[in-house]
Amino acid sequence: MLVHHFTEYYARNFPDNPCVTQDGHTTSYAEVDQLANRLGNGLKSMRVGKGDRVCILGENSREHLLLFLAACKIGAVTVSLNYRLAPAELAFIINDSEARVLLMLDEGFVDTLDKLRPQLPDGFHLLTRKLPDSHDWESWLASQPDHKPDVDVQPGDPFFQLYTSGTTGNPKGVVTSHTSLVAECVMNTTFFPNRPSPGSADIVCAPMFHIGGAGSALVSTYSGSEILLHKVFDPVKVVEDIERYPVGSVFMVPAMIMAVLQIPDIEERDFSGLKQIFYGASPISEAVLRRAMEVFGVDFIQMYGMTETGGTVVNLTVEDHKRALAGKPELLLSCGRPSVGAQVKIMDLEGRECPIGEVGEIWIKSDTNMLGYYRLPEATASSLTDGWVHSGDAGYMDEEGYIYLKDRIKDMVVSGGENIYPVEVENALAHHPAVADVAVIGVPDEKFGEALLAFVVLNDGASLTAEEMIEFCREHIAGYKIPRRLEIIAEMPRNPSGKILKKELRKPYWEGVDRSIG
Repeated sequence: MLVHHFTEYYARNFPDNPCVTQDGHTTSYAEVDQLANRLGNGLKSMRVGKGDRVCILGENSREHLLLFLAACKIGAVTVSLNYRLAPAELAFIINDSEARVLLMLDEGFVDTLDKLRPQLPDGFHLLTRKLPDSHDWESWLASQPDHKPDVDVQPGDPFFQLYTSGTTGNPKGVVTSHTSLVAECVMNTTFFPNRPSPGSADIVCAPMFHIGGAGSALVSTYSGSEILLHKVFDPVKVVEDIERYPVGSVFMVPAMIMAVLQIPDIEERDFSGLKQIFYGASPISEAVLRRAMEVFGVDFIQMYGMTETGGTVVNLTVEDHKRALAGKPELLLSCGRPSVGAQVKIMDLEGRECPIGEVGEIWIKSDTNMLGYYRLPEATASSLTDGWVHSGDAGYMDEEGYIYLKDRIKDMVVSGGENIYPVEVENALAHHPAVADVAVIGVPDEKFGEALLAFVVLNDGASLTAEEMIEFCREHIAGYKIPRRLEIIAEMPRNPSGKILKKELRKPYWEGVDRSIG
C-alpha cells in the first residue's frame, strides 16, 4: 500500500467528510484528493519525476499536506524545510537534496526567499503567490488537470526526506519510504487506546517539518479523521479547539504541555470531549506530567522514536501511566516498551548485547526504519547494521522490557522538541574574535527540557558577554540554536588525546536529575 491510497479511499467512500480544517476553513477528503491530483500533474509538467525532490518552506498549512500527497502520487519526494533555519542553512538543504521545486506561500518568508534566490540552482521552479520570477500558485494549480497522475509508484519508493542535524555540523536527509510510513500508521493506531476514525478529529500543532507533526497528520489521513491544523503552536487556540471540536487526540512536546498548563483558567476549561494526549521528543518532569494528567483527566501516552525510525517505536502506554500512579512511580522515568513490530536491544561499544540493567546504546529494528541518509553511504552504514538503527541514545532495559534513557551518546540537545547539535553552535562561536576555545552542552531547563550553555575560553585581553554572544550568533545560526547562557572558563577539561570532556562540564548541572533526556 501507498500513503496516498488512504486519502483516495476516503475520497471515494466519504467524499464530504472533512479532511483538514485550518483558520475556520475546511477542505473535504474529495477536495484534498482532487487538489493533490492537480498538484501532482502540475509537478509532472515541470519535469518532476520519480525520485525527484520538491521542497516546501512555511508554517503548517493545507498546502503542506497537499504536497505530501501530490508528490507521492508521482513518485517524487517531499523535503519539508525547517522555516526557523537561517537562509544559508536552508540553501544547503535545498542544494543537498537536489530539489527541483520550492513551494512557498507564506508572506512572512518573502525576505528569506529573496536571500535564497541567488543560491538556488539553474532551472529551479518557484511556486508562490504573485512574486516575480515564479509561478502564481492559485492560477497555476487551477490550470492543471484533476485526474490521477499515471505513475507506477512502489511501496519501497521514498516518500519524504526530513533533515536532521549531523555531528559534522551539516544536516542529513533521512529518506523514508511508503512502506515505512504505512507501517508507522499501523503501529501507532494499534497502541492508541482511542483510535481515530471518520468523524473524529485530531489537532496537529507540531511543525510538519518534524516527524512529530508530519507523522501526526499522516496518521489522521490514514484513519480518515479530520486534521485540525494549527499554523504554529498557540496554547490558547489548542484549548479552544479541544472545547469546540470532537478532538480524539493531540501530540505535544513537554514545553507545549507546560505552556497550556500556564493558561490562567486552565482548571476551569472543558476537556470532556478529549480522549488522549501524546507527548515526547524532550524531557518532561514527573511534577509537570502529574499536573497535566490531573488537569486534563484523559489518557496520556509517551512516545519515543526519532526521524530515522520514522517516528514512534516505543511507548509508555495508558496502562503504564496507571501503574505508575498506583504505586510504581519509577515507570514515569521510562519511555516504555517496544510497540507492535518493533524490536529494541541494548548494545555495548563492541557490538555485544548488554545484559538486563546494563547501560549501552539503544538499537531499534522496525519496518518503520529509514532507507538511509540521502547521498551519504558512509553515514548510513555507520547508523544501520543489518536493519538496526543505532539511536545514539544510551539507556538500559529492565526485566519487564521497559527502556530507561540515561544519557545521550551523541551530543544532541533536545530543547523544546527541537534537535540541536552543539557542534553547529560551536562552529559558529569559534569565528568570534574573542573566542579561543568553546564547548556547548545542554543543561536542565524547566520550560524546554534542556537549554544550551556555552563554555568559552577567551583570547588574551578579550572579553565577551552573553548579550554579545547572542547577537553574534544571530548572523550565523537559527535563533533556537543560540545559547542564552555563557560561562567564561580558564581552560577546557580534556582527555589525554585532546578531546573535550563534556561529561565533566555537564556533571554539576545534571547531578540529582533522574533523567537526562527525553
